[in-house]
Amino acid sequence: MLRKKVVVKLDNGKILKGRTSNFSPTKESFYLHIEEKLREEDKKDVVEVKLSSLKVVFFVKSHKGNKDYKKVRAFEGQPKITPSQRKVIVTCKDGEKLYGTTLGYNPNKKGFFIFPIDPEDNNKRIFVIQESVKSVELKDFNENN
Repeated sequence: MLRKKVVVKLDNGKILKGRTSNFSPTKESFYLHIEEKLREEDKKDVVEVKLSSLKVVFFVKSHKGNKDYKKVRAFEGQPKITPSQRKVIVTCKDGEKLYGTTLGYNPNKKGFFIFPIDPEDNNKRIFVIQESVKSVELKDFNENN
């Protein structure tokens, strides 16, 4: 079974890293398989993560990432986006901002996916829990910033 690499940010600020094969935005929970090298001695191999305890789930290329990398924070100069994608700036309640595109944003759902605008970003896609959102700024397709 192919498991996707994820970094999970809980609403209490805790961060978990591992893999999952059963994440679904329509389910109440999913299982996170903690990577052996990331596991603390007192932690389990597999933990159940409830969507109600989440802030965001990052589907990542690597668990290491690059702390020194400066992420793109503007739409100007980025590759052309198809008209079906909406530019979006998500501000979380803790002040973190996420820049990307979305195929569908509905504030009445549990959450929504965004795709980073920076092709060099470590994130492939991000699932944001609606309860952790302070504001969502949908940009016009023709707007740059």
